[in-house]
Amino acid sequence: MHREIIPGFDGRPLNVFHSGFSPERRNLMLVLPFGVRHAMAERLCEALAPHVNLVTWESRFVLDLQDDAREDDFDVDYHVRDLVQVAAHANARAGHAGATDVIGYCSGAGISLLAAARHPGAVRRLALVSGEFMLKPSVCRPSSFQREVDVLLPAAAASKDMASVLFDKISSGRSAPQSEFHDFISVPFSSAAHLHRYGLNYVAYRQVDFLNEARAVTQPTLVIATRSDRQVTPDSAHIILSHLTDATGVHEFDGDHYELCRAHPDMTHALLQFFRTESARSGVSS
Repeated sequence: MHREIIPGFDGRPLNVFHSGFSPERRNLMLVLPFGVRHAMAERLCEALAPHVNLVTWESRFVLDLQDDAREDDFDVDYHVRDLVQVAAHANARAGHAGATDVIGYCSGAGISLLAAARHPGAVRRLALVSGEFMLKPSVCRPSSFQREVDVLLPAAAASKDMASVLFDKISSGRSAPQSEFHDFISVPFSSAAHLHRYGLNYVAYRQVDFLNEARAVTQPTLVIATRSDRQVTPDSAHIILSHLTDATGVHEFDGDHYELCRAHPDMTHALLQFFRTESARSGVSS
């Protein structure tokens, strides 16, 4: 993947990564979870790059703290507007026009859904993979992971001092990595400052009513879940599906939360089939 630094909607630098921009290939955007480096999806990128112009970026606020001077006015819509900005940049680089196909993963699925709802002209087709949609416990029973995070991160957001105390506790009780992706997902827990920012981002994200936003999504949508996901439950995928106007069902695959990053063969095939990559370039109906 090639790296570019482009200005976000407000001029804040964004780290963008792409497989190249051929006028003959459709642009496909991968929206990563908050606080994740793009290298986590390297295997997926390698699997998709022969078929599309793949583009992704690393989200603001949690990773590169020096690029976000203020903490008191953060809004999840910043991520949404960054998506629209990156999509426009990719179109300009490839000589395309119109909406872009989008894969959203984990919290990136929530941002992708918001972009489709709030900026319908920017998103052509949408795939939501292992999405974290912050459903209320009365709507969907949370996983143990979600319950733990929902205690930890709001506390970390409360103050820098509290984040420092929590960081010390986490550091002293670290266990063995649970997956080969540990190094990629651990950045938000690498310092008290990162943990505080991650908490602020989480609290802002939790305030979104994703079920209500889903009702405004009119684009064709593919919903994917994995049966052994410990981060988000497959039930949440079925609930979000029921609020989408153009989605045919939940496609469930064996495996855990990280199957997309492993380029699970059947999942990758389903994505390529959904986006019909053999068809004409972005901006042309198929």
